Amino acid sequence: MLDGALSFLRKNMKTKIIIDSKTGKRKNIPEYPMLALREAIANALIHRDYSIQTENAYIQVYMYDDRIVIQNPGALYGINKLEKLGTDTIMEARNSTLVKILEEKGAVIENRHTGIPTMRRKMKKMNLPEPEFLEERGSFKVIFRNSNTEQDWKTKIKNEAPKLNSGAQNSNYYELLIKYCKVPKTAKEISRYLGYKSKSYVREKIIKPLLKSDILEYTNKNTVNARNQKYQTKVSLKNCKF
Repeated sequence: MLDGALSFLRKNMKTKIIIDSKTGKRKNIPEYPMLALREAIANALIHRDYSIQTENAYIQVYMYDDRIVIQNPGALYGINKLEKLGTDTIMEARNSTLVKILEEKGAVIENRHTGIPTMRRKMKKMNLPEPEFLEERGSFKVIFRNSNTEQDWKTKIKNEAPKLNSGAQNSNYYELLIKYCKVPKTAKEISRYLGYKSKSYVREKIIKPLLKSDILEYTNKNTVNARNQKYQTKVSLKNCKF
């Protein structure tokens, strides 16, 4: 499963070709560091919730234009906290027997507690943002972003987003909102972020135009008027489940 997921990512990510001016040799540079992705997927496989409550749930790998998202069933286990990830703090293991077997085998786990520092180090080496770690509705998510995110969205806003009505302040709100909604947000959260008291105004004059332009999307597409509806930045994606 680990090899299959990495193969999926390798086949679908962009590759930059560099020719050494001295030797003339060609070097292929992947869009993301493969070792960082390997560590994240291995962690998802090792630490996901394998209980009966999640037997029909998948580990999911989403590949967007501007980011890769790896999500597994099961939030952080026990007393583990997001702020302690990648530190020297000893973390509780949900699947301790699995961890022990893989440590003895040595093919998947080489040094315990080095996965997240490796992800951060490899992303930094390629001048990419640090990976983001999130807990969301009983699942754990890791987000890797590429370096072109901001410029890509500035171009998309300029070409596709409608102008704000005169009641709003300026089109910079679109740019702020697109960045803010990379992690899904409710209308209330968006209103607070933009400094508006009226959720209905924000929904009608700011959120709906972005939905219409296919820049934002509903997280609950089956019931768009759901009370807990959230909105997230939308890009084309490919999806791998295992």
